[in-house]
Amino acid sequence: MTAMTPEGGSTLASGKEFATVVVTRVIDSGREDEFRGWVLRLISASESFANNCGTVVLSPTPGQDAVFRIVQRFTDAASLATWEDSNIRRELSTEADAFSTSQRQMITGLEAWFQLSDAPGAPPPLKWKMALMTFVVVYCITAVLIPREVAWLPKSWSFYATNIVTNVIIAALMTYVIMPVAARLLRRWLY
Repeated sequence: MTAMTPEGGSTLASGKEFATVVVTRVIDSGREDEFRGWVLRLISASESFANNCGTVVLSPTPGQDAVFRIVQRFTDAASLATWEDSNIRRELSTEADAFSTSQRQMITGLEAWFQLSDAPGAPPPLKWKMALMTFVVVYCITAVLIPREVAWLPKSWSFYATNIVTNVIIAALMTYVIMPVAARLLRRWLY
């Protein structure tokens, strides 16, 4: 699949976390030009919403079915929800239903850890693979972290206070360091 953006369109910033929606549209035969005009209006409309980080349209390679993936990103879930709940988005979606069928996928929770920046429209891995990989990574982190905390943190701290420190470190490492790297390294197995 190749990326298509309108002239002057936004591009995705790399290295940041986003709230993302992926819409797959299967275009009716012979109506691709109608779709292209529609998608330019969609992008223009979404860019007028606060915290919009851009839209990427993945188009099929020549000779394949007319299946397009529209990836829209916002800086946070609330901004994405404002766009998703807007009348203009609903009107545009209804308009596109006349020449295509759609499927929406919002990325939340664990799926965001497994999202690949170079394949934003890819479906998430199987749940058992995400669970297994998450278990292994958390096990490794805690095997290293907990013995260090015993040595570093004051012995007078309660279990609950040390548990807060442990969970903050694990969440930060999982989200910003380990899972993005691990998902890229294990890409073949995951996908």
